[in-house]
Amino acid sequence: MHQFYLSKKDTKKIEEEIKNSFGIEIEKIEYVGNRVIEIDKDNKIFILGKIVLIKERNTIFPSLVSNKDFLEKFPSLKVDSGAIPHICRGAKIMRPGIVSFEADFNLNSIVCVKDVMYNKFIAIGKALMNKNDAEKMDKGPILDNLHYIGDKYWTILKNIKL
Repeated sequence: MHQFYLSKKDTKKIEEEIKNSFGIEIEKIEYVGNRVIEIDKDNKIFILGKIVLIKERNTIFPSLVSNKDFLEKFPSLKVDSGAIPHICRGAKIMRPGIVSFEADFNLNSIVCVKDVMYNKFIAIGKALMNKNDAEKMDKGPILDNLHYIGDKYWTILKNIKL
C-alpha cells in the first residue's frame, strides 16, 4: 500500500470525473491535503476532504465513509433487516430484500443501499437494470455489491485518519 498527496491539477481532474461520471454537482473541493491510497495497481482510494472515492479497475464509486450529504446525492434503495447480513458479506442486492426505491436509476448507475430501520448507508452497488424494471421483478439480483460495511476498503479507511 502506497500513499501520496494530490496536486491541485489532479484534484480538479477528479472533481470533473465526479461531475461527468455521476452527473451530480458538488461543492468545490479544497486542494490542501487531498491524497490517494494506492492499494495495488488496480485499486485506489481518493480522499478529497469529506469526499472519499474508490476506484476499482475502471469503476469509480463513493465510499461509505464519505460525507452523508455527498452520499445523499446518489439514487438509493432501502433493504429489510434480513438482507443486511448477506449484503455485508458481499452478496448482490436481491429484489426480495428491497423494501423501497428512493429515486430513479439506470443500468450501471451507482446506487446507495440503506437499511430500512435506521436509514444508514450499508453498501454501494452498481445497477444491473433500471429502476422501473427492478420494481416489476419479484426475485433476482438488482445491484452488484461494490462496497459494503466490513469489506477491505471499509477496514482500510477505518484505520486511516481522514
